[in-house]
Amino acid sequence: MNEENIEKQVGIIKSVLYKNLMENYVPFQIDRDIASRWAKPLNVPRGGKTILYTSFMYQMGSLFKSYEKYIPTFGSLGSSRIISSIGSKLIRAKSEDIQRAGKILSNIYNILRRYDPDLGYLYEDEPYSGALLYEMGFLEEFNNYGRKLMEFFKKKGVERIITVDPHTTNSLNNMKKSIGFSIPFVSYLNVIQDVRGEGKFVFHDSCLYSRFLGMYNDIRATIKNTGVVLVEDPTVTGIGNGFCCGAPVGPVDSRLSDRIAQSRADNLKTLNENILVACPLCYANLSPFGHVVDIAEVIS
Repeated sequence: MNEENIEKQVGIIKSVLYKNLMENYVPFQIDRDIASRWAKPLNVPRGGKTILYTSFMYQMGSLFKSYEKYIPTFGSLGSSRIISSIGSKLIRAKSEDIQRAGKILSNIYNILRRYDPDLGYLYEDEPYSGALLYEMGFLEEFNNYGRKLMEFFKKKGVERIITVDPHTTNSLNNMKKSIGFSIPFVSYLNVIQDVRGEGKFVFHDSCLYSRFLGMYNDIRATIKNTGVVLVEDPTVTGIGNGFCCGAPVGPVDSRLSDRIAQSRADNLKTLNENILVACPLCYANLSPFGHVVDIAEVIS
């Protein structure tokens, strides 16, 4: 893809994302009822001072890949037709992906409920964090959305946020720096303790957790304390040598994203065939090329 086409595609993505987020609090259409259904059998309180914030990331993980294939077709459309086109595409995740996401979120919630029985969830009212805006460099739009997001949480009476993925955590962290996002937040991985796990894995680091949020050692300590065994090699899993899963470049060049993912999966499998991740987008990108599971699938 040449530079002119890349610039055009990036502009298209920005217009679509920003409009959808400012109007609907999600980057593209999703079935919010299905996405929040996991919480109903658990009788999770609706709202509350402390909430589990999924940002729909586990529920949407596989959908990001689905929407990527539509983006190149927008180059010949006018902006109004682009927004109309993507706005009309309600792509549903596969039933097995929804079930998997529900099990992961249910497990995270059940673990956290040991420490806070009143932990709540916003169900279908939950907003997306805006992470895509930041990660694609749309900083003005990101800050504008961040102000809207902070006001939304305050109106809901939220006083503390527990996140479940690195993209959401990083998004809130950057909102804190840029617009003074004032609601305290923490990753669930920094909350859980006295949990058990099993299995032997090579761990693929989320770039955001390990490099930008400084959680490289903390995550490993959390994993190892559960009893899970990690196979390490500084040339493969070291903080300076482990590389990206390829997901962030997907909206601009899906083929490049897949090549990066396959290269990373092959790299990890030199240490162990079982790959452990802590991010739904890492899972979506790497799982076509190896046996991948999430931390929340091996602990209890």
